[in-house]
Amino acid sequence: MLLTLLSHQWKAKLRSSIFQKSLVLNIILGLLILYFGSIFLLLGFGLHKILGNMYPGQDVVGIFNSALLFCFLIDLFFRFLMQELPVLAVQPYLHLPIAKNKLVHYVLVKSVPSIFNLFPLLVFVPFMYTSVMPAYGAAVAIVWVATLLLVTLLNNYLLMYFKRQMSTKPLYTLAFGVAIVGLMLLDYFGVLQLKAISETLFGAVLVNPWLAVVPLVLLAGTYLLNFYYLKAHTYPEELELRKTNTATGGDIAFLNRFGELGKLIELELKLIWRHKRTRSIAMMSVMFLFYGFLFYGKGKFMDGFGTLIFVGIILSGMPMFNYGQFLPGWQSGHFDGLLTQKNISPYQFYTAKYWMMVPVTVLAFILTLPYGFFGYKIILINAATLLYNVGVNVFVIFFFSVYNKERLDLSKGATFNWQGVGASKFVMMLPAMALPILIYLPFGLTGIPYAGIAALGGLGFLGIIFRKQLLQWSANRFVAHKYKLAAGYRQS
Repeated sequence: MLLTLLSHQWKAKLRSSIFQKSLVLNIILGLLILYFGSIFLLLGFGLHKILGNMYPGQDVVGIFNSALLFCFLIDLFFRFLMQELPVLAVQPYLHLPIAKNKLVHYVLVKSVPSIFNLFPLLVFVPFMYTSVMPAYGAAVAIVWVATLLLVTLLNNYLLMYFKRQMSTKPLYTLAFGVAIVGLMLLDYFGVLQLKAISETLFGAVLVNPWLAVVPLVLLAGTYLLNFYYLKAHTYPEELELRKTNTATGGDIAFLNRFGELGKLIELELKLIWRHKRTRSIAMMSVMFLFYGFLFYGKGKFMDGFGTLIFVGIILSGMPMFNYGQFLPGWQSGHFDGLLTQKNISPYQFYTAKYWMMVPVTVLAFILTLPYGFFGYKIILINAATLLYNVGVNVFVIFFFSVYNKERLDLSKGATFNWQGVGASKFVMMLPAMALPILIYLPFGLTGIPYAGIAALGGLGFLGIIFRKQLLQWSANRFVAHKYKLAAGYRQS
């Protein structure tokens, strides 16, 4: 029965119009998976030497074990943001003489062959062969890597259960991420010793292999938890109720004072809140707030300005880029209806987009103010890039928006979803990311870097002053391309 269900799902995927139209993108995605898989495999074989050089004279296996708890915590958070829940259209099967248990087991087993479960093995197995096996023997090494696989699958089923519970409450995702970062900070400041705990837990399996039973029992428990939850929520009447229910969510009262503009912003926010792909993008944007830790505090980056400008553009602008790159494709499902609305002008349409993205960009800047502890110039640079994002980059996004002619399915998540991704997205990022560096470059080469930062912020400030003219220009471009956009959305 499982093979029959798998065959049905595979045929449905191959015969879908989206798969056929995106064949090239699927091939590219497959090549990317092979590329990153090769990197993980090489990393697994090279870790013994890498860790040996980084920590000379120390036990390589112990060092690896001390990092595993961090890796699994980060893995859990990344899964929450990026991993799609396994879906099976069970409704067509419920009236057939097929045991519901088999349908539920299929949904659960279907999640196992995922890159989130397979990629870690490309690191664990080679490391087991090069480091664990010579020190502890083949039998213990196999039990050790099996334990890591069990913990990986435990993460998988924990994610499935909690994401189903929390998918309607996106703020819980942020709280979950903050909790993980908080644990790491507690370890950094010495309040908790997560490294020591991790080394003790996973090292104990090497000494007492029977302890592998513990993650096995936990895995069985989470599997059964998912099984009974899904079994209780696959009744036809419940599925029909979900299908016909109207979207929930009340009015955002304070936006009413802004009239028609406030109403448009409210509708945009509800669109983000109610659809999987928009929610996924919003949650993924939160991750980029931590991007600065890769650069700040490191001398080779802190001594210059160019890299810090690039980081500043990303920190405050990534939510705007992630959402704005698909404009106006978010409305592709009802675009024809939008064109018939006489009470909504293109100028109002783009003005609403502008005033929705500006507060988000400012909020991202405020949330990154603690980076100022790494140096005062970080705040100056980030303030200048904030002005540049609000005054220039938002209109760069609007300029390229008229080339987004592919319809978007908002019910699908953003992870590994290439729908709507085209050449214009990559071209858009060139002026958005490279132009600020080019503006700064003459000042940096002449030894007056802060003048370059001021020029960057000043250009953004001019864009804010002349925003009405720039919004009208964006609206005029939209009018000139609206019928091409409508035709593209109908054909997609």
